[in-house]
Amino acid sequence: MNRGSYSSFAEHGEYKSANKNWIVELERYHKYWYDLVVHPDEVAEYFDTRKLIVNYLKQLKKTVEENLEKRFVYFICSREKVRFNIKKKPRYNPFTKKVKIHILVGKEEKKTSIKCKFFDRGLKRFSNPKIDLTDKYITLTDSNGDLTTASIHDFLEQSGINLGISSNVEYVGYTENPHTRPTNGSHTGLSDTLYKVSNENNDTLIYFNVFKVITNGLDQSSMINFAIPNSMTDEIGADDEGKIIEKCFLFYFDAINQSRNKEKELSELKNNLIGLAENNNIDSVSFYYEFEEVNDYGTFSSTKVKPSDSHRFTVSIENGDVKINRQ
Repeated sequence: MNRGSYSSFAEHGEYKSANKNWIVELERYHKYWYDLVVHPDEVAEYFDTRKLIVNYLKQLKKTVEENLEKRFVYFICSREKVRFNIKKKPRYNPFTKKVKIHILVGKEEKKTSIKCKFFDRGLKRFSNPKIDLTDKYITLTDSNGDLTTASIHDFLEQSGINLGISSNVEYVGYTENPHTRPTNGSHTGLSDTLYKVSNENNDTLIYFNVFKVITNGLDQSSMINFAIPNSMTDEIGADDEGKIIEKCFLFYFDAINQSRNKEKELSELKNNLIGLAENNNIDSVSFYYEFEEVNDYGTFSSTKVKPSDSHRFTVSIENGDVKINRQ
């Protein structure tokens, strides 16, 4: 189905006259650790992580374009550094079937440990695989001799390990081409983040988000309720839709490191919201941002927002100014 397949619906009198609002929810996300782009051959000479990430993002862009085209809204986040403690070997408990792996956290390398199980498909049971560690990567060898390598951040997320660490949003942006921006490094927001945030204590993670936007409305004369994806009517084009979502998140997180062009960004958001209200009877934009599966890597914070795995807020024009109501 193409974007705007039901564009004629937006021309119906009942729909045009209805009082409406946008409901914005996370549809999918992808994150990557920027270190994998900067040091692409750190795992092995034949294992180019930058190439893998870029190719994946190209495919992601293609998939989104083929399914109701949208824009990517990305968060550049700082996150307290975590590393495998390679000085202490993992230990297997035959009774619990769990492996104890040692972790170092932050600049001070605070020592902690995690426990997790590994299921061997060949043996069809939990087992004690061969584990090889570097400070950033873990490689598992199963009973068939097959190897699986993951970065420490991917491993912790996929294993559902919670260390009580949040991803601090330093910059919000939007793009049509996630494989080039900000991956190619020529990005002012990314450069500012890397410069201003201590790399001794933090890692930089980049989250690409795709959102579903539902236009909700009620026509008072006919008492008909509407709930239809904006991508299907294309009442607001993909580019403008992406810009509005980006700027709402920008001012919700209100990161201190993203102070450049704030007045211009605020003016653009104000004009977009006024346009939605005057031209489309869309009076507010409500956000529900949370991952389907709760984990540390779905916990976000900023200089203005406390760590939470659920971010709910509404953006509208009140008394001529942009108003953000945090819930």
